[in-house]
Amino acid sequence: MKTVLKLALLLFIMIPIAYADINLNSLDGTRYNLGDRIFFAGYVQEANAFTGTIEIMNVCGNESKVVFFSLLTLDKDEKYEFSQDLVVNNLGACYFDVLVKGDDGSLEQERSSEYIITKELRVEADADIITQKPGKDVIISGIIRKANGLRISDGSVALTFNNKVYGTGLSDGAFSYKITLPIDVASGEQVVEVKARDLKGNEGIGQVKFRVISVPKELDIGIDKDTYLPGEKVITKVLLNDQSDKNIQGSSSVQLFDPNNNIEMTKVVENGIDFEIFLSEITIPGTWIIKAENNDFYDSKKFYVEEVKNKELIMEGDKLIIRNIGNVDYDEPIEVALKGGDGEEFKVIKKTSLKPNQTIVIDLNEEVPGGEYEVKVGGSLLTGNVILEGSTIANLKENTTVGYFALVFVFLFLIFVIVGKGRKRLSSRKTAREKGREIILKRDETKKDDFVRARKEDVEYVLNKIKQESIEKNKPSEKGNPFDIFN
Repeated sequence: MKTVLKLALLLFIMIPIAYADINLNSLDGTRYNLGDRIFFAGYVQEANAFTGTIEIMNVCGNESKVVFFSLLTLDKDEKYEFSQDLVVNNLGACYFDVLVKGDDGSLEQERSSEYIITKELRVEADADIITQKPGKDVIISGIIRKANGLRISDGSVALTFNNKVYGTGLSDGAFSYKITLPIDVASGEQVVEVKARDLKGNEGIGQVKFRVISVPKELDIGIDKDTYLPGEKVITKVLLNDQSDKNIQGSSSVQLFDPNNNIEMTKVVENGIDFEIFLSEITIPGTWIIKAENNDFYDSKKFYVEEVKNKELIMEGDKLIIRNIGNVDYDEPIEVALKGGDGEEFKVIKKTSLKPNQTIVIDLNEEVPGGEYEVKVGGSLLTGNVILEGSTIANLKENTTVGYFALVFVFLFLIFVIVGKGRKRLSSRKTAREKGREIILKRDETKKDDFVRARKEDVEYVLNKIKQESIEKNKPSEKGNPFDIFN
């Protein structure tokens, strides 16, 4: 037991005992820029007489550098003060490490608080206005500060706006610069980039924002093409362009005029949004005009609608329906070919004069005898076989005997009427001559002396008398006679 105690006492005596007390002052900041000076101070005090060294190291990341070294000899309770004023050039997190080593192998170590070295500068900038019109001025001003908040003493500022760079210097860390906005500057939010740099390699970036007001410049109508066919759609839109050719949201009024300058459409549309105009099958051919208006701005666009001459043929039972589906008058003849079951063929040609969308109906029953027919129009089969009743006159062809008898009867009847009327007229002439002689003889007996002088009057008297008797004789009877037209 005594042996163990002796060994422990000997070991305790052999271990170096340090009595040094290291005190470090607080740093004057926690963030520094490249080229800044940092002041570091403290003291060492030994409880007993001390002989050795003091070493101060600056540690940044994986790098360490001895910034101070000195031999140290202290009497009991003597205090040794130290300080360092350094220029920092290493980026990152750093600290100071103080080591006090005794000649007897003792060691005392103390570490400072951590500080950051950066190259970033603080850019504090603003514009003198919130909104501005194209062509007007905007003043950008501000202050450039180091990481510790102090103004930089020297350096420069570059302002980038609308793809252009403007440079200016610093006065006590402050700057001010006037930018004249282009007349065609884009509307909406604008950003000015402010980049600052000092002579020690530190730099910083900031932004200044303001808005540019949209100023209407022109109204523009866009269409997808220049020529259209009836039945197509016209895709168009209205743009109210500002100084930078950017569309201004809102609405505009639109009117559509036909080739006769009649208004076909009036509507309000949203600027910048496509809208459609449907052209019907009977749209008038020619030049159409779209006109747009927005306050004091106007624009118009022309497009052309081509002529289309076309028809639509439909068979409904025994009726052939023809409709003009073009946009001009249809005046071409229609040829209908009908082929019967016995191989007999008929051709029906009809003249047409149809306005757009007008329709005519051809009753095929009135054109051919009854039967089953194959119908073709313009060489194309229109439908399957069609059964037709046929017209009355046309059906006489199916009974030739009846037809011949009917024709003979009509012919003989006409001869009888004509001969009878000729005899009647001849009889009337004889009666008129005899009546004239009788009237003249009566007047001769009463007025023989005036024979020569009254001859003209006698003629007129006879003629009037005959005419009057003829009118009374030819008055129709109450029952009427359907053959009076032959008298």
